[in-house]
Amino acid sequence: MAAACLIGVVATALAVGSAFGAGAGPSKAKEPKRPNIVMIMTDDQAKSTMSPEVMPNLYSKLMANGTTFSDYTVTTPLCCPSRAAYLTGEYGHNNGVLRNFYPDLKDKKNILPTWLGRQGYKTAHVGKFLNSYEDGDLGPAAVGPGWDLWWTQLERRKYYDYKASKNGKVVHYGTDDEDQATTVTTKYAVNWTNRLVKKTDPFYMQVDYYAPHTAPGRDTRCSAAPTPEAQDEHLYDSAPLPHPPSFNQADVSEMPSFIRDKPLLTDDQIDRITQHYRCALEAIHGIDRGIGEIYDTIAAAGELNNTVFLFTSDNGYFYGEHRIDKGKPYPYAENITMPLTISVPPRYRHRAPLLTDSDAPVANIDLAPTLLELAHGKPCRGKGKCRVMDGRSLMPAIEDTGEFPSLRAIGLERYSCDFRGVRYGSSIYVSYSLEGTSGCQPDQAEMYDLGADPFQLDDLLPTADGSPNDQLRLTLINKMRKLSDCAGIRGRDERPPSGHFCD
Repeated sequence: MAAACLIGVVATALAVGSAFGAGAGPSKAKEPKRPNIVMIMTDDQAKSTMSPEVMPNLYSKLMANGTTFSDYTVTTPLCCPSRAAYLTGEYGHNNGVLRNFYPDLKDKKNILPTWLGRQGYKTAHVGKFLNSYEDGDLGPAAVGPGWDLWWTQLERRKYYDYKASKNGKVVHYGTDDEDQATTVTTKYAVNWTNRLVKKTDPFYMQVDYYAPHTAPGRDTRCSAAPTPEAQDEHLYDSAPLPHPPSFNQADVSEMPSFIRDKPLLTDDQIDRITQHYRCALEAIHGIDRGIGEIYDTIAAAGELNNTVFLFTSDNGYFYGEHRIDKGKPYPYAENITMPLTISVPPRYRHRAPLLTDSDAPVANIDLAPTLLELAHGKPCRGKGKCRVMDGRSLMPAIEDTGEFPSLRAIGLERYSCDFRGVRYGSSIYVSYSLEGTSGCQPDQAEMYDLGADPFQLDDLLPTADGSPNDQLRLTLINKMRKLSDCAGIRGRDERPPSGHFCD
């Protein structure tokens, strides 16, 4: 598994610097070809929906041959900001996107597909792009900057009866089985992969499935939930809804007021949550079939040894945890701790033994730096027009060199629910500074020890003056404040105006 390009350790910084053009490492020169890259991202997929039964291709083809990160954090757990962080390698406070609004993105041409294109990659996007892309200056049907091939759903996104832009031309899809959004996304991903894999140049394919996002569909049973492909309808009619200790949490007296004010879920609410969960499983099973088809297309072309695969989700979803009946409004583990698997062929990881599981503290800002290291690229769209990425390469973690930091502060930030926080070791601190549309109240905070309390049942605030928890609180607040305006990585980048490097 992999992601990004930087490390605070000097030796690692030099290695990563070589990937950005400071000088090629000795083993890199032996690689005859830059890898193809296939990125597959789902929308609103909770980790609780992942299993070998629901996603057999993910488990048997990608996870079995890649690194799965158990401590992967989405820095702004909302669709558009999460994707912007991936495409730029930057926190939202630097790339401008902290809400679901693409026009906020700064320097829109200076993103990952552009950087890869400068390295000779052919680029293709299939599926969902950043929210409100249609509101940008280019117009709703325009091909996004940096992309050679472009099939992208247009708002209002649905599973049937929707519009998409195909290489700049608006196309309408109806209500037949073959029009289903997941079906069409897989079709273009497979067809374009089959075309690109025959070329001499490497390719970058980004497949952004709309599922399992909630949207109107054709099946009334899933009309207010993710809509599966026709062949998967009713596949998980009897699947039980997970009931972790946080489900319909009985005692919320220690939690912030926006959770304390929530009543216990009713039986009717639980029934609706259960139905939504089952529809999500069915929709995800269709995505997994697409993963298998894309993988098999590359295998048939004999390109598996030349192709890097990534799988993740932009953010999570609540299924009754902490009395939250739906959505993704709060920075609890169910929404910020996502799946991440990166499969890097041996030739691109210096023949290091396969590390199937890693607990390294990683984030979505790390993905672009990792892919740039693999592609020997720079985060630039022209001379002097470069981003300073806040993430670091995951290749040392994938290669298990011991150079990736085992302790690292990762920032959390978002408009709307208006919070700022930090993940550090097993601790998490979040401050809600302003009242937002999601119901969060101002001037509240919470802190948890995820090692001892992984379901976040016992808020450690308030703390007694001078106590160990109080010292931890002060440490986390200090790190949170520095991360709020941080930029770049010490030892790799120039000192930022704020004086605060990211971790």
